[in-house]
Amino acid sequence: MIDAIFTMSVNLDAEAIIDLIRSICKVSVEELQDHINPRIFSLQKLVEVADLNMSRITYVWYIFIL
Repeated sequence: MIDAIFTMSVNLDAEAIIDLIRSICKVSVEELQDHINPRIFSLQKLVEVADLNMSRITYVWYIFIL
């Protein structure tokens, strides 16, 4: 069920995809800060969402960077 959230991200509007990616980034940073046992689940999902949404116009990705 959780995978559907990431897979269906292609249907999100520009503002929603930016919010999703920013949220995944925050969780990824938290997961990686555990120096003893870092997790990469969110980092993998970030790559998956980025790959699924590569066809979005550059403007959406530009706003994310800001």
